[in-house]
This record gives sequence, structure tokens and C-alpha cells, in this order.
Amino acid sequence: MTDQVFQLQPRLLTPGAGPTLSFLGVNLAYKVSSADTAGAWALLEYVAPPKFAGPPLHWHKVTNEAFYVLEGVMTFRKGEEVFKGEPGAMVYIPTGILHTFSNQEDTPARFLTFLSPGGFEEYFKELAALAQSEPIWPPKDMKKLLALYEKYDNFFPEK
Repeated sequence: MTDQVFQLQPRLLTPGAGPTLSFLGVNLAYKVSSADTAGAWALLEYVAPPKFAGPPLHWHKVTNEAFYVLEGVMTFRKGEEVFKGEPGAMVYIPTGILHTFSNQEDTPARFLTFLSPGGFEEYFKELAALAQSEPIWPPKDMKKLLALYEKYDNFFPEK
């Protein structure tokens, strides 16, 4: 048996480059995936449409997130604290912190989201597939969506 050496490759992308995904009004560009970093991290460019409600208030056991606003204004919530992030604003959410984000404005907002460790970016691919397979959103039968949340380290406040 021989040891295989995993060779990480540099990535050089021009503006607008990278695999993309569109669903529920959101556009994502995969700038660096966990496959590119041996699972260490991922970086996505996220465009949130106007009046985008964002994900439900949630927290992660494993995933750390950072958000960097490029265009527009994003509203971030950490626990009960609300922060309006304009271009150049950065928000870091470590594991265990209840949070969400939204675009409450009348124009799209664009931001980078850094995920560590990598792997969480696959959630968006499965979410897009689920959204495209359902006749209405959110789906009538929430079991698939709840299973997807749990699979990708999304947990919600106790009621």
C-alpha cells in the first residue's frame, strides 16, 4: 500500500466565475468548495433578492460562518441583536450562536460567506433540488426539509 499525497491546487477566478446555483430567488457562486481545501473551508458568493426573508433562526454544532457584505444592505441577527451590514461590513458567527440573515431592502444584496469546516456548501445544492421538486414552498410535508436541515448542521431554538 502506498501513501497518496493530496495536492491542493490554487484557484484563480475572474469576476463572475465559478459554478453557480439559483433557487428561490437566491443566486450562489461557488468560489472555493471544500473539495478544493481538503474539507477545511468553503467560500460562496451569495446574492439575496430584495425582501429576502433568509433562513429561519438557527445555530450550528460544527460550522463556523463569516459574512462579508459586498453590495446592498444585509440584516444580520445574532440572538436578539440586529445588525445592518453595508458594503465592507463583516459578521462572524462561531458554532453554537443563534443567528439568521435577511435582505429587508428593495434592492438585491451581494455578500461572501465563508464556511469552516467545509461541507456545508453542499446543503445549498440539496436545498435547490428539493425546492425545484416541490410544487409549493415551503413544502406541505416538512419532513424532507427538516431532514436536510439536520444533515447539514442546522439546529433551531427550543420552543
